[in-house]
Amino acid sequence: MEEREFRAHCATLGVEPNITAAALRQFYLQKSFALIRSGASAEEKERWRVAHVALTKHFDDLAAAGQAAARAATEAETPAEVAAALKLLPEEIEERPFVLAAFDNTWVNVIVPPVVAGLGILVMKSPFSFFLMGFNIWVHEFGHATVAWLTGHHALPLPIGWTSYSPDRSNFVYFGILGLLTILFLAGIKERKPAALFIAIGVAVIQYYMTWKLPEKTVDLWLAFSGVGGEFYLSAAMMGMFYVELPEKFRWGLCRYFFLFIGAGSFCRTFLLWREIHRGEADIPMGSMVNGEDDAGGDMNILHDDYGWTLRGISHTYNNLGTACLIALGVVYLVFALRLNRLPAWVAWRWLKEPE
Repeated sequence: MEEREFRAHCATLGVEPNITAAALRQFYLQKSFALIRSGASAEEKERWRVAHVALTKHFDDLAAAGQAAARAATEAETPAEVAAALKLLPEEIEERPFVLAAFDNTWVNVIVPPVVAGLGILVMKSPFSFFLMGFNIWVHEFGHATVAWLTGHHALPLPIGWTSYSPDRSNFVYFGILGLLTILFLAGIKERKPAALFIAIGVAVIQYYMTWKLPEKTVDLWLAFSGVGGEFYLSAAMMGMFYVELPEKFRWGLCRYFFLFIGAGSFCRTFLLWREIHRGEADIPMGSMVNGEDDAGGDMNILHDDYGWTLRGISHTYNNLGTACLIALGVVYLVFALRLNRLPAWVAWRWLKEPE
């Protein structure tokens, strides 16, 4: 289908040119019902039907071409044959328009993340960093809260440097989170979003283990560790999730830019602080924000006093965590920038075993 004809059909239906096949189906069902209720004329209904049929066929043709290219890539023996197979993809699949909400556009994946992340880092290093401090504190508190939730405890993270926490496990928390994961799983099935399925299953398995298998002593250790730990791995996850396509109802296409910005600023601040601590240029932050440096219930105090971690060991552990997160982010960026996510893993393995 020509671009002009495609955009004309989109205009008839009143949708954006970057709409997906799943979103088109959902939109058409809703709009058709609205047309019936509004008593639209037969001519208007027919125009809608023709446009919908044309766009549906267009998406079906693209899907068929993509499947053919994928089959050819999996049957390829060399990188050259894989590259040739990928050239079978239609132009609409190979390069969709530069739309900020798109997940499969090379320019979006290559250019946008460094720019947005760089902006977040620039703001964090500027005199305006106080605008992001509240978010950085909140990421710290969500680090505590996520461990609490995954271990079946009530928790409320507040951006004032405090997370309320219930010491007793709660079935309501466990099954409530499991219910949300089930919704994510079903939405992933309905809209054919594999990432949603993997996230739902993976978190559910982790939740089961942490709730029913971890001793309370270990839970308390993780609660103390996960404040600063969350500043690293939650911030890194917020950046890495930029590439993850979630179901349409989550409106993740544009929301991910905000989380990328906040995650980059938070990660930069924490990473540089613990590098200074590792070099001896700054002290480990003892105590707590609410009760001050003398608070024996601070995260670092608990790790040092209750679990016997040395100050050097604390510094070494967090610095290693920061480095691991940074490497993981680099790998994720390269995978999507080089479009390696489009190749089956076993084909990549064949490349390694049988290089040209």
